[in-house]
Amino acid sequence: MQDSAAQSHRFDLANLFVLALQTAAWAGTLTWLSNTGAGPLKWLILIPFCLVMQGVFSMMHETFHGFGHRRASANYTMMWWASTMFGASATLIHVNHLGHHVRNRTRAERADFADVGESLLRKRIEYYAAVLGGIWLGGFVGSVVLALLPAGVASNWSKRGDDNTYAAAFKDFSLRDFRRIRLEVIAGAAAWLLAGWLLDWKPAAVMIAYAAFAFSWSSLQWVYHMRTPLDAVEGTYNMRAPILVRWAFLNFNYNLTHHRLPALRWQQLHTASNAAETRPLWFGWLQIFLPPQQLPDDLAQLDKTYF
Repeated sequence: MQDSAAQSHRFDLANLFVLALQTAAWAGTLTWLSNTGAGPLKWLILIPFCLVMQGVFSMMHETFHGFGHRRASANYTMMWWASTMFGASATLIHVNHLGHHVRNRTRAERADFADVGESLLRKRIEYYAAVLGGIWLGGFVGSVVLALLPAGVASNWSKRGDDNTYAAAFKDFSLRDFRRIRLEVIAGAAAWLLAGWLLDWKPAAVMIAYAAFAFSWSSLQWVYHMRTPLDAVEGTYNMRAPILVRWAFLNFNYNLTHHRLPALRWQQLHTASNAAETRPLWFGWLQIFLPPQQLPDDLAQLDKTYF
C-alpha cells in the first residue's frame, strides 16, 4: 500500500514537471517565432513544437482519467491549463473522450467506413476535412460557440443527433458542463491575451504554428483505430515509435493497452505493452490518407495484423 502511494506521488510530481516543460516549450516557441529575424527555415521549429503539443494533449488525456494528479483540484487545474494551451475547453474534450471508450468503432466513430445507406462521397469529404485539421478546428470553434450560447440552448441541442462522434457525445453533457465550458473559455482567453501581451506574440506567427499543429494532431487522432475490428476495446492498435517521439507523446502510441487497461498511468503503458503486438506509427499515419470505403460484408477483413 505504501509502495503504491509512493509511486502515485512520484507520478504526480513527474506530471507537474512534464507540464511545466511543455509550457516552457509552448511559450518559448511562440515567443521566438514572433520575435526572431530568422528566415523561412525558422518554421522548422514547428516539427518539435507539434510533437510537444501532441504531448500536451496526452497530458490532457491523463487528467481526463483522473491521473494527472491524485488531488482533484490539482488534476482539474492541470486539465484546464493543458487544454488552454491546446486551444479548447477542457470539459468539452473531457466528456467527449470518456464517451469514446464506449463509442469506439460504433457507427458514430467509424470514419473509415461508410455503412449501408451512407453517401460514400459525403463520407470522404467529411473525412478529409477532419484529418487535415478539422478535428482540432471543431474543438476550438465548438468551445467558442458553446461559450457564447446560453447554456439552456446548448443543453437542448444535446438531446438530438447521434450520426457522428460529436453529435453522440453531445448527449453526455449536462447543463453544469455547458456552464463550465463557458468559464473555461473565458479564463483560457484571458490567459492567452495576457501571455500574448507579455511575450509580444504576433497573431500571424501563432496562427501558422496552430495551423501546423491542427494538421498534425488531427491526422493522428484516428491513426490507431483505422480499419480495426468493430469492438470498443480491441478496435485500436499499439504503434511503435522512436523513443523521442514516444516520450513526446507520453506513450500515447500504446492506445490498445490504454483501452484494455484504462486504469494505467502513462508512465506504465510501455512496460505493460507486448512489443509483438504492435505496428509502426509511420505506417498507420500514411494509411490515414487513404479514403474511406464501404464497410465490408466480411468483417474478418478487419482483423488486426502486426509487423
